[in-house]
Amino acid sequence: MAQWCGAEDHVDAVKKLQNSTKLLQKNNLNLLRDLAVHIAHSLQSSLDCGRVVTLHRKEGDSEFMNIIANEIGSKETLLFLTVGDLGKLLDSFYWQGWLRPWKPWGQGEAHRLLYRVAKVLEGKGARKKGRFQGKATKMSRRAEAQVLLQD
Repeated sequence: MAQWCGAEDHVDAVKKLQNSTKLLQKNNLNLLRDLAVHIAHSLQSSLDCGRVVTLHRKEGDSEFMNIIANEIGSKETLLFLTVGDLGKLLDSFYWQGWLRPWKPWGQGEAHRLLYRVAKVLEGKGARKKGRFQGKATKMSRRAEAQVLLQD
């Protein structure tokens, strides 16, 4: 139920709302981190050596995907993690993927695959420490990129 206040109480009411919003954001961030750890452990317990693991969440951010990748930590597993709305075709949708080539692959093959996936998603990004991170304009083509990885 809404509470009414006079003009003299507006500043205090706004401060209460701001504090409440900060607390909710902090709680949401902690829950998202806990969820990432849980998802990573669940994926890790079901992994086979050399398997391709893909995961998409509408909610999430780069930290969410970093937590999952760090928790799994297997260089024998190829990870393809994305966040954002798959139905949208706008530049603002975020894509981030980690591709860790398994042992039989050479760096050249993995590098070419990374950029083929980015091309399918019409994305741009960069590789750093065996990971690829970028943004895509065609998240709706994620399934197509996943097929590339699984082949």
